[in-house]
Amino acid sequence: MKRILILVVTCILNTKVYAVETEVDIAKEGSCRGKEQARDGAEVTLDYDGYLQDSEGNTGKKFTSTYSLDAPFSFTIGGSEVILGLEQGLSGFCAGSELILYIPSELAYGQKGAGDTIPPGASLVFEVVIIDVKILETQYEKNLRLEAKSREDEAKRREEELERRKIAEIKAKEDYAILLAEDAKRIELIGIKAKEAHDILLAEEEKRREVAAIRVKEADIKAKETYDRQIAEDAKRREEQQVLVRQQQELVRQELIRREEQQKLVDEELERRKVQQELVRLDLKAREDEAERRRLELIAREEQKERVAAELLEREDENVRRIIDQNARQHDQERRDEEEQKRLGGIKLKEKLSEEEEKINQARIFFMNRRTRIRQRERDM
Repeated sequence: MKRILILVVTCILNTKVYAVETEVDIAKEGSCRGKEQARDGAEVTLDYDGYLQDSEGNTGKKFTSTYSLDAPFSFTIGGSEVILGLEQGLSGFCAGSELILYIPSELAYGQKGAGDTIPPGASLVFEVVIIDVKILETQYEKNLRLEAKSREDEAKRREEELERRKIAEIKAKEDYAILLAEDAKRIELIGIKAKEAHDILLAEEEKRREVAAIRVKEADIKAKETYDRQIAEDAKRREEQQVLVRQQQELVRQELIRREEQQKLVDEELERRKVQQELVRLDLKAREDEAERRRLELIAREEQKERVAAELLEREDENVRRIIDQNARQHDQERRDEEEQKRLGGIKLKEKLSEEEEKINQARIFFMNRRTRIRQRERDM
């Protein structure tokens, strides 16, 4: 098995450079005679088995294969459809080649890996059979190829026309030489006696030659007219091709202008959305500030209510203390009145004291109910 090393130095996207080696084993090198080589822009059709490479550099577990599919796998080199190591390993080979590619992780899936199938930093081994290589040409390359083919056909037709003219001239000279030889032979055979007849024959021959010359001239004129007509048709066809090329270029230019205008509209829409988002953000901030202000006002009101409630409680406590003091004084007064009543033996003073006790009890009940209502409002708030 022949082994070679391919230095992979490839620019990806914006001059992103890799400088690592991909090892390629050539099990069978296909002949490139009359075939296309794999290169950038080529469509490659192949079958392969993909394996993980173990720590010793040997082939490990198989993770993919195209032999289980209905058809071989096809992709375009340079189109970023497969990993970089596979594209670079196939470059320069033709259909019929059988290769074994040892691809390092930098040219495979790198440190990210690919799901549960390929772990991070894994090197890969591909056993590849190249089935077909096609070069995909662009419209511009196709036009160049058709124009070159038209020029080749035109040059070939001119060469054939010149060759036909040379053959016709040679044949005319040969016929003329043959006629001259025959005339000389006839003159020698006929002699002087046949001179007049020979002269007649010469005159007829001269006339025939003139007719032949006229026919040759007419044929030349006709051939020249045909040639000129073909030249004019070719020029017209080239002009039509040039018009088509210019029309295609104009369509491409208009498409570019349309895309630029569309991009401009997209940019304007993005700018408008940014402005709208900024306005929404400012509005939300204003609302948040307003909510914060209201929250602070509510807190201030709650604190004010608590202070008022505290003052009310203090006043209530003060009233209760006053009532208690008044009750104490009232009891002292009652006690003194009872002693006085016992001493005097009167009844009117006792009735008067009962009415005053009733009023004091009503006042006490009023203040207790009021204090209960204040505490109930505090719990509700």
